[in-house]
Amino acid sequence: MSKVSLVSNEVNNIDLVLSPIKTKTPLTEADIHELINNSQYSHLYVVEANIKNAIAELESVLKPLKENHTGREIKYQILERRDATFLIEIADDKMSASAEVTTALGGQHMSAKAILDAAQAAKVYKGFSKEQLISLAKRAAKEPAGSMVKCEIAHGKLPIEGKNAYVKLLVESAQDRILKPKKRDDGSVDMRDLGDIICVKIGDPLAKKIPLTNGIPGYTVTGDILDSTPGTDIDILVGEGTALSPKNSSILVSTLVGLPRIIENGMEVDSVYHLKNVDVGTGHVKFKGSVIIDGDIGEGMKVVATGDISIGGFVESATLDAGGDITIGKGIIGKKQEVESVDISKIHLSAHIKASGKVFAKYCQYTDITCDSLRIENQIMHSIVKVNKTVWVGREEKANGKLIAGYISAGKSVHAGIIGATAGSMTIITFADRMHDCLAKIVEIDLAVKAESDTLLGLKDTVIKLKKLPKDKAKPEILAKVISTYRYHSKKMAEFSAEKESDKEKLQEYMTSGCVEASEKVYHGVKVIIGESHDKTRREYGPSRFIYKDQKVHIEPLVSI
Repeated sequence: MSKVSLVSNEVNNIDLVLSPIKTKTPLTEADIHELINNSQYSHLYVVEANIKNAIAELESVLKPLKENHTGREIKYQILERRDATFLIEIADDKMSASAEVTTALGGQHMSAKAILDAAQAAKVYKGFSKEQLISLAKRAAKEPAGSMVKCEIAHGKLPIEGKNAYVKLLVESAQDRILKPKKRDDGSVDMRDLGDIICVKIGDPLAKKIPLTNGIPGYTVTGDILDSTPGTDIDILVGEGTALSPKNSSILVSTLVGLPRIIENGMEVDSVYHLKNVDVGTGHVKFKGSVIIDGDIGEGMKVVATGDISIGGFVESATLDAGGDITIGKGIIGKKQEVESVDISKIHLSAHIKASGKVFAKYCQYTDITCDSLRIENQIMHSIVKVNKTVWVGREEKANGKLIAGYISAGKSVHAGIIGATAGSMTIITFADRMHDCLAKIVEIDLAVKAESDTLLGLKDTVIKLKKLPKDKAKPEILAKVISTYRYHSKKMAEFSAEKESDKEKLQEYMTSGCVEASEKVYHGVKVIIGESHDKTRREYGPSRFIYKDQKVHIEPLVSI
């Protein structure tokens, strides 16, 4: 077999040196590869073509020779030292960039600085991670020669959207006072001691406008700036009894001594009428402002206020009417009466609660309540309730109270722990009132579309007649005016039609968004009405949710997360 050796050359690469000897055992490419693998140069780049060329030339030299005769020396460079190489990849959204390093084959490894320079040359300018660059360089130096190591080296930054302006309250409302009774030294609470009345003086700060923020721009790894969206601004609302501070126009201060009342984006201050109880001794109460009653309201009494009404005790078969919130520290008790009638309008309960804002009480029974939102902490029984938004029966953090029998008309949702009663007393929950308002609006739009359609037909006939007139009798200015009027009514008709479609979509969205949830149990005899669908439960259910889907009310298991 011919002699073979690996020799370093002047450029620090490796030559294959062959000394031809003609024998019966020829030298092959496999022999060359075996030699390389067993040598100190196994980590260098193999020039396969030169190995093939060397074997081919060896065969050519040996061919004319006699056995055991030698031929001229053959030399080919077959091993090269190659430096590490790289490939920079930028994500389609330009929010990240990766470097793929092919490790060195006996040549120079890539440093973190070299990777950074390569990335910048590939137009990656921002978001580099020094730690990831160093980590990639170290990994590439340790991995086997010729292997590939890939790592993200730069990350873009998404913009941070601006925050909306909002109003921060600086004082509590009367409802906060009722809902936070005074703590005793042992940590328990005294429901009879509601603490000091929340009363403000002239010049007291009530609320502060926290300004919007513009947000923080982001960027891509290629240096493009991603603009942020500023928050939405609001105006602090100066209610009655308040004014903007002359020292700071973002702060709302009181202009009188009275009871602060929360309104949207601001506060009002009401004059305060403070009583211990309301009974035949005090007579009915009608007050322009807010009323605070430390004790009870007796049977048959009336309290009417333009602001909030706060009661520390019970309300017994009385009438309350507030322009703000009504907060009752204990319960509402009406006279026992059958309220499961189909015609609710014919039922007249002895306890009447009406508020433009929220209503809170510990419990209530045989009571007629109309308000924006209602929370009963423990139990509501045999009552008639109409709310614009939500009925919540239970603690503030969990609806775990009981809703037993009666009639509930809600605008958004109803939440309780237990809905219905073991006796199967009828409990009706409906979303029909709000839907009737939506349907009435659609009917009103239909009438407007009909009127526009009739007007258009009349104008069309007029245009046809004007166009048929002889030239000597035709009046182009009249025709132009009629055509202009026709176009105006066509546009109005299109607007009405678009409004109708929008309202129909809103109605459908409302129907599917309304829900009733019982976190513990639903008894038989519970009827939920959404749209045309209404059905009564005929058995008990565990934790459940009533929803409207596919034109029908469905009962689904309520799964806690």
